[in-house]
Amino acid sequence: MRAGNTLRGVGLFAAALMAATACGSDDSSKSGQSAGGSTGSDGGGQEALKLGYVLPETGDLAYLGPPQIKAAEYARSVINDNGGVLGKQMPKLVGGDEANDAAIASQSADRVLGAGADAIIGAAASGMSLAIIDKVTKSNVVQCSGSNTAPTFTTYKDGGYYFRTAPSDAMQGPVLANLMIQDGHSRIALIGRGDDYGKGLVNATVKALKDAGAQVATTVIYDPKAPNFSATVATAKAANPDAVALVTFEEGKQVIKGLIESGIRADQLYGTDGLRSEELPKLVSPKNAGVLAGMKGTAPASADNPEFIKSLKAFAPDLKGCSTHRRSTTAS
Repeated sequence: MRAGNTLRGVGLFAAALMAATACGSDDSSKSGQSAGGSTGSDGGGQEALKLGYVLPETGDLAYLGPPQIKAAEYARSVINDNGGVLGKQMPKLVGGDEANDAAIASQSADRVLGAGADAIIGAAASGMSLAIIDKVTKSNVVQCSGSNTAPTFTTYKDGGYYFRTAPSDAMQGPVLANLMIQDGHSRIALIGRGDDYGKGLVNATVKALKDAGAQVATTVIYDPKAPNFSATVATAKAANPDAVALVTFEEGKQVIKGLIESGIRADQLYGTDGLRSEELPKLVSPKNAGVLAGMKGTAPASADNPEFIKSLKAFAPDLKGCSTHRRSTTAS
């Protein structure tokens, strides 16, 4: 489950911003022309390095946007406080909403590219990055995401312009499989979103389960825009699993509620990073805070960075979810 402390992981994300900054400055200084169109033979003749972002400001992943945006703004402030890039102060970031909608993400990328960004931070969702990666990288603009986990990106032909700082779900799948097996489960149903994130992590988990000798009772890939998920719940329940793993976003609360109502216990349920939220129990059952007691999950992350979290809190005191606790690609 994705923890409600949504600032977990932004320490590494800010490092990714630094990397994107370095990539932008290195590329422009070598070629005499930045990816965003700045010209000049050295730092003195170039425009200031400009960064943009395509991150969720609306939609069911909107809680992921503010921490990443504020982390990027904080990194920019640190860079500028230390002299900027090649002696020039970086302007404010130009941003766009991904909204968990491919069309909106694409429009946002067009706007950010049109503003002359030398590098783009995001998108947060793997599917949204896949919606914009070609137009970004083929424009010779760096793209760096702190949360893309779909295995697709490992071998994607990006011309060397795409980077991510989150591990592939090819790593999280075996961790999730091992967790369920160690808990004594041997007949497991998997439920996943019908997108790159859902399919990629489900497939990685299925392979790991089979390699370990566990039985995959059923796999259910659903349309996240479906009006209800009763058929998904019925299919999973009919397979008579002793555990159910869910690779979903916030709509997963409806699936979980249906599974519990069908007789699946909370300690038979396992989630992944897309579900990790302290608010999840309230979303599933507002009047029963203990409804998910016993549910477990996995999520990728970086190492502890309490100094960064403290500095970010000072930079953006109104940002919710600040915590020095860290996520890791282990059971949580």
